[in-house]
Amino acid sequence: MLLRGAKEVAKFLFMAKFKKVSSLLEKKRIISKEIEDLQNECTHSGKSIKSIKEHEVSSTFIFRWICNNCEKMIGIPNEQEIKKYLNGS
Repeated sequence: MLLRGAKEVAKFLFMAKFKKVSSLLEKKRIISKEIEDLQNECTHSGKSIKSIKEHEVSSTFIFRWICNNCEKMIGIPNEQEIKKYLNGS
């Protein structure tokens, strides 16, 4: 009987974690949509070159023009712009 109770507790804990993950993913989706809407409304009046991750889970970094106001990627710097950025001028 004790073993059955332990299995039920384990199942309950698993389901609780699953619901928590689902809830967090839904919140992430809502926040991402809100950020996207704000970025689309931005006039991108100022920009800077920044080194950003190529993908969310990537360890590779790339250079991109990023809006100073909304953090949206708005372009790809050319080789001369990257050299200027790296030289600090």
